[in-house]
Amino acid sequence: MAEIHELSARELRAGYEARTFTPEEVVEAIFERIEALELSLNAFISQTRDAALVQAHAAARQWSLRDGNQPPLLGIPITIKDLVDVQRVPTTMGSLVADHQPAQRDELFVERLRDAGALFLGKTNTSEFGLAAQTTNRLGPPTANPWNLERTAGGSSGGAAAACAAGFGPLHHGTDGGGSARVPAAYCGVIGFKPSGRRIPRRTRGAGMSQISTDGVLARTVGDIALMHDVMAGPHPDDPVASRAASGRLSEVSRPGSLEGLQVGLTTELGWPTPCEPLIASRVEVAAAMLREAGASVSAASPPISDPNEIFPTLSAVGAAANYGEMCVGREEELNDYTLGSLKRGRSLTGVRVAEAYAALDRLSRAMDAWFDNFDVLLTPTSAIAAHQHGAVIDEIAGKSVTPWTISILYTPLANLIQAPAIAMPAGLDADGLPVSVQLVAREGNDATVIRCAAVLEEAGLNDASPLAQV
Repeated sequence: MAEIHELSARELRAGYEARTFTPEEVVEAIFERIEALELSLNAFISQTRDAALVQAHAAARQWSLRDGNQPPLLGIPITIKDLVDVQRVPTTMGSLVADHQPAQRDELFVERLRDAGALFLGKTNTSEFGLAAQTTNRLGPPTANPWNLERTAGGSSGGAAAACAAGFGPLHHGTDGGGSARVPAAYCGVIGFKPSGRRIPRRTRGAGMSQISTDGVLARTVGDIALMHDVMAGPHPDDPVASRAASGRLSEVSRPGSLEGLQVGLTTELGWPTPCEPLIASRVEVAAAMLREAGASVSAASPPISDPNEIFPTLSAVGAAANYGEMCVGREEELNDYTLGSLKRGRSLTGVRVAEAYAALDRLSRAMDAWFDNFDVLLTPTSAIAAHQHGAVIDEIAGKSVTPWTISILYTPLANLIQAPAIAMPAGLDADGLPVSVQLVAREGNDATVIRCAAVLEEAGLNDASPLAQV
């Protein structure tokens, strides 16, 4: 029988229904796991064990009623990335300069998770303000990869990905502005889902990259991804943007079925140099074969687009300056170097340059919209490489030169820029025993399509490794 920390959210719920264990026993078992491994991983910025136990007691009482009306996440442990407010817990945003006072109220989707019965284990680690692709900040050591402690867990949702891979509960919130959920998921061998933009409500959205960022989910099964998403997403009166977004329950399509009639475009080249490690490219081909077996038509097809990394860094920098610049004035010595660089670049950008970036974004969106007239899904690697060593500067992949800051995000920002749903699916291990991953992207609003494909890949055994790292 699997240990408690190995169980999915759906399996935990089934266990509660069968009275195999209680929410209190689950919380205690998971915190024992955290106590054993967290010192090595640094997945958390703060833990909320006492509050989780109180919630677990309440959940146990509700399960004892056995009235069939238990909410979907009753007694299910989750974590929240420390860029988002959870009532009575500080939101540090991975920075010394942020207000570390306890938040007065939950973010909108956190309220939904609480109402659904989730048990909050704590706030997971993030790069400062979520700006970097490695989870490093000045609050403590970097987050380590559970598959190899000398390797990065990626960023900026590295804490969530490491917690997921280590068995610190089944469900984890992340944010994704350019791959911040999907790349850590790829590095840590779990599933990372970025829904269509605006599906998950927020009180405010900020400027720049905040406009293309969305909240997402990391988990070890597609069913759990859909379960948590369905609680978080959908219209909310306090967020008119989310109210206009497409909605729909992904749990209804999270089991494998026929993909007959689906058109999939496969590529490792996104219209500009995107070199990829050969083993990862081969796993993309394996995924393509599995989709074909399920009935999809798969063909090589690279979208005719130019490099979105000319747009993305502009939106990222201007967002950093607009969203965080004022709080950082006079406290520059407390910031990470990458934050200082982003603020400096953002403050130097002219209105003309920002306008040019948005014009390029419009052209990119139109080009991808036309491409999706012929294809339902874009299949690519999630990352061109497996997790690298902490702080490594890499300027070459598969014998081809790359810009070091783009090494982990060659394939991921595109989905953010066009507000598309995208999912990172674990695809086994490389020769060094590190996870590799493939990515599925669909047109904005077609979240169900990527979930359907992901369920097929999961059932077909694309990930032939354990979903839990052997820390």
